[in-house]
Amino acid sequence: MFDPNLEVEMGTLAPNQQILHGAAAMREALAEQWLSTAEVGARLGGRPSTAIRRASQLRRESQLLGVYVTQPVPCYRYPTWQFLSDGQPVDHLAEILTLLRDYGPFHREPDGMRRTTGWGEVEWFLSPHVLLDGARPATMLTADPARVLHAARIEFGIDV
Repeated sequence: MFDPNLEVEMGTLAPNQQILHGAAAMREALAEQWLSTAEVGARLGGRPSTAIRRASQLRRESQLLGVYVTQPVPCYRYPTWQFLSDGQPVDHLAEILTLLRDYGPFHREPDGMRRTTGWGEVEWFLSPHVLLDGARPATMLTADPARVLHAARIEFGIDV
C-alpha cells in the first residue's frame, strides 16, 4: 500500500510506485496553496462560531469543492479559483459540481452514493478544455462561469 509519509528515493521504487509518489507530492503542493475550512468560513462571513461549520456544510452539499488531504493533518482544502473576490463561491459552481459528480468518470459506491476526495473534480477543472478554446475551466470560472457550465453540459451530454 502507498504511504505518502514514507521518504524514499524515487529510483528505488517501481515505476507505478514512482507515479503514485509523484502524484501525491504534486497534490500536496497544490493543496498547500489553497484555503483551509476556517479560512473559507471567514471569507463567507457570518458569526465566527458557525463559519467553519457553514463551510463544511457547503462542501457536503456540493456547493463548494473541497479536496481531502492527509498532510500535515487530515482535513479539507479549498481551491481559491472557486471564489469571487468577495469570498463567495462563483456562480454556477454547485451546478458544475453536480454535473461532474453525476455524469463524470467517478466511482459509484454499492449503495449508490458518489463519495469523492475532490481530486477528480480538480483534475477536470485544471485540464485544458477544447470547448473553452484550450483554457482550463478553473481559469475561466470567475470570468465566465456560465461558459464553464455550458462546456460541462456539452461534455456530459446534458442539454445538448
